[in-house]
Amino acid sequence: MRQFLRLTWKEVRELLRPRYVLPILLVPILFVALGQGFGGIDEATSGQPSVGVVVNDTGEYGAIVNETYSQGAEVVYHGANVSAAEAMERTRAAGGTALVVVPGGFSERIAAGEQGGVQVRTVVDSVSLTGIASSGQVDGLLGVAAERITKTATGARDAQLDPVDASYVTEVKGQQVGQPPSVLSSAFTSQFIFIPVVIMLVIVFSGQMVINSMGIEKENKTLETLLTMPVARRTIVAAKLVGSATVGLLAAGVFTVALSEYQSGLTGGASALPAAFSLGAAEYLVIGAAIFFAVVGALALALVLGVFAGDRQGAQILLFPLSILAIAPAFATMFADFSTLSLPLQALLFAIPFTHPVMAPKQLMFGDSGLVLAGIAYEAVFALAAIGLAVYVFNSDRVVTGSAGRLGRWLQRLQR
Repeated sequence: MRQFLRLTWKEVRELLRPRYVLPILLVPILFVALGQGFGGIDEATSGQPSVGVVVNDTGEYGAIVNETYSQGAEVVYHGANVSAAEAMERTRAAGGTALVVVPGGFSERIAAGEQGGVQVRTVVDSVSLTGIASSGQVDGLLGVAAERITKTATGARDAQLDPVDASYVTEVKGQQVGQPPSVLSSAFTSQFIFIPVVIMLVIVFSGQMVINSMGIEKENKTLETLLTMPVARRTIVAAKLVGSATVGLLAAGVFTVALSEYQSGLTGGASALPAAFSLGAAEYLVIGAAIFFAVVGALALALVLGVFAGDRQGAQILLFPLSILAIAPAFATMFADFSTLSLPLQALLFAIPFTHPVMAPKQLMFGDSGLVLAGIAYEAVFALAAIGLAVYVFNSDRVVTGSAGRLGRWLQRLQR
């Protein structure tokens, strides 16, 4: 047991080197920064825009436009009978970014049944999402002013201006929800993208750490030294798996927090997902079991592939098949429902062990726990088989020679 713990600690120390840790940290930092950026857009658009208002009209409808902007915006300049160029210059000097000009005769034209023209001048200093979104608020206030003028001119009530009151009942796989499909689509999309991306990143990064570690040990000839020690080779395999799984699960936690911040920035911290489709503690435990077996299977496969890597460059090439197996199910289940796929595609996806943690949240959300449990059982069998294969390879001379017969020749051609 002491030898196992020492080897495990050795693996954890090696995998926590800067060249492995930096990719784990840089990607979450990027997602957190993007989330904060999107949150900043919401904050920018929730404040009042700074505008200048020039009202060259003396009628009541011009006064309504003036009053609307006085209530909904920060008016940094107010004038009358001033040229637009001069008013814009003064607005800019006062810190404003837009100018609204109500021309003379505005009220008379509306009273005569015609459209009253309003000129909006906007200066976009920041060509970014924040700059463009904040300038759009000025146009939104003009829509509010137009609605108020319509009520005043026609005497119409709110119900007459918006005569249709729609109520929605959306049935999703037998469950009825009182929300429009667009709201459900947005909520489900964020959920079905968030979880697959986390799982995909965990599998790819965990496999990358293990296979790179094996490539470095092969390149530096330290693996041969380790094999000459009086330690059972199955203990070496177990230590490498436990150590890499520990770091992999740590990476999973970091990625989950980072992507949660990113998603929160996109949605403003609110979730439109109905309570009928929320997952409880038991469901999350099932998802955790699916992720655990997927990570163990991926690490065991990476360990086997790493045996045939002559150096770090070869290890990177050999990671490609594992990455494809992790990425393909994630994208397949993002854009399609497993139950609607053809039988051959279902069989193909089910045979890939990394499919099951990706589709587990969606299946549990709609009460299809049987398929999820069957997938976990398959994952467990696959993980045990992969561990058995890793032990078999480590007990053979292949771990030193790197020979794998025809498979080895194919892997050598792939590495070239």
